[in-house]
Amino acid sequence: MDYLLGVFSQVAGNAQLARMLFVCVIGLSAVLAAVTVMLLVLGLQDPVQRRLALIKRGHSGNVAGQDAPSNLQLLLERVGQRFGSVEAAQTSATQTLLMHAGYRSPSAVQMYWAVRLLLPLISVGLALLLLPMFSRLSLNMGLLMVSMAAAAGWLLPAIYVEKRKQARQGRLRAAFPDALDLMVVCVESGLALPQTIERVAEEMSVSQVELAEELALVNSQIRAGVPSTEALKQLAVRTGLEDVQGLVSLLAQSIRFGTSVADTLRIYADEFRDRRTQAAEEAGAKIGTKLIFPLIFCLWPSFFLVAVGPPLIGVLRAFGKL
Repeated sequence: MDYLLGVFSQVAGNAQLARMLFVCVIGLSAVLAAVTVMLLVLGLQDPVQRRLALIKRGHSGNVAGQDAPSNLQLLLERVGQRFGSVEAAQTSATQTLLMHAGYRSPSAVQMYWAVRLLLPLISVGLALLLLPMFSRLSLNMGLLMVSMAAAAGWLLPAIYVEKRKQARQGRLRAAFPDALDLMVVCVESGLALPQTIERVAEEMSVSQVELAEELALVNSQIRAGVPSTEALKQLAVRTGLEDVQGLVSLLAQSIRFGTSVADTLRIYADEFRDRRTQAAEEAGAKIGTKLIFPLIFCLWPSFFLVAVGPPLIGVLRAFGKL
């Protein structure tokens, strides 16, 4: 408290004005905290309000295997709907990013923006609580730490989602050649394309769960009446992989012109495998360059000590006797 009062005194330049500002800030914080707790208790715990929120969200409690969202999730969705981006282009870009990262929930965009808005506030609050532990910090350094905490709270969710997207796309890219080989075998054995996708999804449900889920979703859309080409285009949109978009284009042309789907899958499987081999060779060729810095900073000092250390000690001893 004394530290915060000192900060207000440095900002205001007057002790009495600083006390008034300090009391006003404490009172405003207490009022906001009380209002937040009251809204949380009365708004989310009320069964009628909770039921209305679930209906607006599109959740039905009678559906088997569908878990009801928690109160915290509903609260985050409300915050995201209230303060989230309302621009269609930005919302679409965020939804595409979350879809590529594996978040396909209808409320994923609201949850994402709610976390990005609330996390900086929490980070700033924690930074203000920790500042009194560093009494020797100046006002500028304190403001810098608070600003860095707010920036970290704003950027961390975006970085996490981007890393998750890259990891998921990498796993899908590595699993697609094996799936194409299985599809070739199924098509050549006489199965149609929907039955082929269903069988491949069942076979890969253990080794490649994410790809199996995507293929099962494609099969569900085809069964629901969506054309095969449209379902495959949606698969390319959900994964965000250029290789999958090329496969979808080839399959659409094969279905349209009546050519052999098995030949198309076999050719593209070979190309996909060649691309994976080339990517592995490229990564292996970069190892030599990437090892330069570890060799310089880790091995070179020890080699320098072993090779130059004894002669240097002898030289020092010789000059020391003089």
